[in-house]
Amino acid sequence: MTDCHITAFVPGLLGPQPVLSQLSPAELPDFSALEKALSRADISDDPISDAYAGLFQLFGIEPDASGDYPAAAICQSVQQLQLENFCLRADPVHLQADMTSAVMRGHQALHLDSDEAQQLVESINQHLHQDGLQLIMGQPHHWYLSLPSAPGIETSPLPSLLLQDINSHLPRGESAGDWRRLMNEVQMLLYDHPINQQREAEGRLTVNSLWLWGGGYQPEQSSVHWHHIYTDDWLLDALARFHHVPSEDLPESIETLLQDCHGEVLLHIEDCLQPLREQDPFAWVAAVQQFQTLWLQPLLAALQQNRYQRLTLLPADGQRYELTRHTLRRWWRRRRPLVKWVSDGI
Repeated sequence: MTDCHITAFVPGLLGPQPVLSQLSPAELPDFSALEKALSRADISDDPISDAYAGLFQLFGIEPDASGDYPAAAICQSVQQLQLENFCLRADPVHLQADMTSAVMRGHQALHLDSDEAQQLVESINQHLHQDGLQLIMGQPHHWYLSLPSAPGIETSPLPSLLLQDINSHLPRGESAGDWRRLMNEVQMLLYDHPINQQREAEGRLTVNSLWLWGGGYQPEQSSVHWHHIYTDDWLLDALARFHHVPSEDLPESIETLLQDCHGEVLLHIEDCLQPLREQDPFAWVAAVQQFQTLWLQPLLAALQQNRYQRLTLLPADGQRYELTRHTLRRWWRRRRPLVKWVSDGI
């Protein structure tokens, strides 16, 4: 047996999913492997109860006084932009507005190339210059503002708001009015920008706003216990590289991971999140079933074969579920159906 402990961070695995109890057993797949694991695990309280904040908590990073986590400062450091002082993300987005809501779409839908991004940044900077601000492009979809001091606002993280109505998540705080005004001015500038006119003519989404979020000062690089991280998430990858932890895309199979498994290994799977945000219970059920088939069942089989020491499940529900070969043998623990484990969010 290798000296390996695998932590699977799977936000959304246990909801909240308010309508799950309304589905009949016939509408639910066989979740016996997941139900068995949860029922036989050692369960304890865990501070992680949010998918976004949990990424920082995995590295012991605390929010600032406004409640924001320093995503901008960490990402610009990894991209070697050498920005100093307070750093704020100001990312290009598309807001799809109607009479009552404005739904945000990010880089996954925009597909900005470097030339387009650079032209948009240059135009916005001509306007920002009068306020003593400068927009810096790290990547086509990663834009930054470096500020001499904290801006006096609380923001909401872009990753948590994709395909969501943003009206209740605009900047808040003592200087919120000034920053909302600036965002409105940028929206007006972008409205008839040549790049957007071309994109619209080609049937592509326009870049019609900036989203301010992730502000803070660069934290200290503390020692962390992770030896290896597997993730397809760009922010977790940036956090790993900031702390000098090897990071790779998710492996093709658990077998690939186990071939070189040692120390504390973090496996990040976020497929359950978007169905929850879209309030699609059937897509969420399919994502949980996929997690069980592709990841959990092979992990449990390898644990039973003594190929690693311990599996910890972190579903970002405020608890952790720890399993070993010995806990898996707790046959006397009655298996509870998944509906009994899933939070209804109420």
